[in-house]
Parts: sequence; structure tokens; C-alpha cells
Amino acid sequence: MAATDPRTTIMGIISTYITANPLKKDDGATNATTVHIWEGGPEPLKYLFYGTPAADVVISYGEPQSSSRRPIQDKPVHYDMVYPVTVTTVDKPVTGASLTVTASRMQYKVTYALRAAVAASAQSASGASPAYTLMINSDGSQRKMIGGLQVYETQHRLVYETSYGG
Repeated sequence: MAATDPRTTIMGIISTYITANPLKKDDGATNATTVHIWEGGPEPLKYLFYGTPAADVVISYGEPQSSSRRPIQDKPVHYDMVYPVTVTTVDKPVTGASLTVTASRMQYKVTYALRAAVAASAQSASGASPAYTLMINSDGSQRKMIGGLQVYETQHRLVYETSYGG
């Protein structure tokens, strides 16, 4: 059985990559503040983006949906678990000046960081139990107004394929 659950593994892969390769604000020099949280936490969006410390990017990790593949006489051989990873950003203006963080630009930066993180850790380490393969299945973006905030969200659906449980 796994030492950590897949959702914790995914969060670790992404947060480690972004810590080692910090996202930059619009000026290209200042590191953006990234917060990693479990989906459904009690924190309101305004607090996350305008509290202390104020996040520039919030990445939340959701609960999985799973399905089995049954290629051999109806015996499950592999299980695909799809984990939603949602990236939330807002425009952060400076009074009388340009934006310090443009939400759509930050979404673009996070998407590429996420793809690089997943590519670097797509296969589990040799001898890991259970062995896994990780890939990004799809991305979907939306922009909406929530409580006075113009919120940009992209949901990345990561597939964690493993052979355990069968």
C-alpha cells in the first residue's frame, strides 16, 4: 500500500516544482506567492488573495473520480483516478498604476509550470509501491464574478493510473 495517498503525492509534486521554479509576477522579477490548499477549505477567496500573506495564485486539490479498466476477463487490471487541480487567480491592481498580477497571464504561467512538473514526475520511482503513471488529461478555463472579485479559474484534470487494488 502507498506511503501517501495519490492526492498528497500530486500536491507534493506540484508544490515542490513551483517552489524550485517560482512563478513571477508581471514585472518578471518578483516571485508570486502561491498557496496550495485542499479543495473545500473554509478560507474565503478575499482572505486568500487580500489577507496576510496575500496569495497571487491559489492551487486547490480536489477529490478523485476513479474508473477501472477490465481488459482480461472482467478482472480489474488498472485503475485510473482523475484528480481535479484548480488554479485560481485574480487581477491585483496597484492604485494609479498597472496591474502587479494579471490573472490571465498568471494562469498561463501556472499551466506551463504544471505541465513541466507532471512531465518530470510522470512515472513513479523504481520500486515504488504502488507504481503509478501521472498525466494531464484535460484543462478547462472560466472567468466569473464572485463576491466582487473577477475570478479566473482553470481546472486541470490529472490522471493517476495504478495497478493496485486488483
